[in-house]
Amino acid sequence: MSEQVFKQLAERTNGDVYIGVVGPVRVGKSTFVKKVMEMVVLPNIEFDDERKRALDELPQSSPGPVIMTAEPKFVPAQSAQIGIGDNGLSFRIRLADCVGYVIDGVKGYEDENGPKFVQTPWHNEPIPFQEAAKIGTDKVIRDHANIGVVVTTDGTVNGIKRSAAEVAERQIIEELREIGKPFVIVLNSTMPAHENTIRLRNELLERYNVPVHAVAIEQLTKKDIAYILQEALYEFPVEVIEVEKPDWLDVLDEIHPIHLTLNEAIEHMTSSIGKIRDVEHATSVLSQIDFVKSCELQEVDPGLGVATVRLAINEDTYKAACNEWLSEPIDTKKDWLLFIKESAQAKEEQKRFKNAIEQARRDGYGVTLPTMEEFTPSEPELIQQNNFYGVRMKAKAASYHIIRIDMGSEFSPLIGSEFHSQQLLKDLRYAFEHDREALWSTQLFGTPLHEVLTESIRYKMEAIPKSAKERMRLTIERMVNEGERGIVTFVI
Repeated sequence: MSEQVFKQLAERTNGDVYIGVVGPVRVGKSTFVKKVMEMVVLPNIEFDDERKRALDELPQSSPGPVIMTAEPKFVPAQSAQIGIGDNGLSFRIRLADCVGYVIDGVKGYEDENGPKFVQTPWHNEPIPFQEAAKIGTDKVIRDHANIGVVVTTDGTVNGIKRSAAEVAERQIIEELREIGKPFVIVLNSTMPAHENTIRLRNELLERYNVPVHAVAIEQLTKKDIAYILQEALYEFPVEVIEVEKPDWLDVLDEIHPIHLTLNEAIEHMTSSIGKIRDVEHATSVLSQIDFVKSCELQEVDPGLGVATVRLAINEDTYKAACNEWLSEPIDTKKDWLLFIKESAQAKEEQKRFKNAIEQARRDGYGVTLPTMEEFTPSEPELIQQNNFYGVRMKAKAASYHIIRIDMGSEFSPLIGSEFHSQQLLKDLRYAFEHDREALWSTQLFGTPLHEVLTESIRYKMEAIPKSAKERMRLTIERMVNEGERGIVTFVI
């Protein structure tokens, strides 16, 4: 028995695997429950007393059309703690064996006086056997099981005609779908490999779009049980879809066209996935994007309901994204190395000025600290103060003082007519209130507004004499080195 199957089932059901075995009456449900109990549950129950009690609780089964089960039977009566595999995977398991929906051709639900009446926990008065069987089946489907196994027949079991089983089969499956319960279909047949059985299996697969396993339940094997439960596991809904993208995409802005296209496709893919087995087919949605090289299903964890999809992007798309930040496209390896070298140097310089710029932006004044290479030392000398001696050494190093100057700029052109001026005013006010980017991009005499204002500021900067700039520098240098806090300077 596959340990991995039960491990994933235990994860998905919080350690409680409740299998509801439902279907028409007399199609092999009780036999299926007995087989699962004998092959999987009983051998793995840890305690002897609990194993013996579970053995005594096994449902009755027999050939023929006579109904043997009178009410839903839970085996074991209390969920059994079982251990699977070398690692001792531990979880609780319980199977619910239903009476099933009564169909034509079966016996045991009527006597010479008509329908049998039975006492149920759901009514104060006895109710007809048929009604009790249906209620019990519905209770198992809705309230007790987290996995449904619908047992039906091809008409070769217990003399039950296929046409009689088909009506109840359809009703049960409709109810399972209505409540969203994951389930599989077991087609019980005395000749599971016969072409007619295979044809019916394919018809059921197409009609209900769920796994259908054709098998002779009397000859059920551990491998069959593992396959049936594995297929049921893949019918569970998907909880999370993780998409692994190339890490260089993290550098791009969230509003970059590549991200927007991928996010839209991922959303569309996610909406088309209902259960675990749908994931692999849904990856084709991402594969259709022109810049996607491949999209593969990397991993599926049915136990947690997590699917991982890995994306690969075309190299040309990567190069195009790089070129968006370059003044000129880079094609050769030599040019790339030169660019990387220059970028490394620029990055090192930027580190030095980054904090100073942030200080100037925040406080109006920022200072860079010199590097070791920039210090110019003087020759050490001996000094004396009274009876004490010491050593003095001076050094100079360049530091850059960044001052934030809030420069004003004005644009006040004479347009001509009042009408055109009012129109321009209206456009500028609207952009001012709703879209600042559009405001700066407004064309004035063929030039964007931000360039007009920038040119005005450049003119003011160039108008400051070099001598004034030098005197300002010397004044700050004196304040820093000599601590002249009360200095008053007139820069002319």
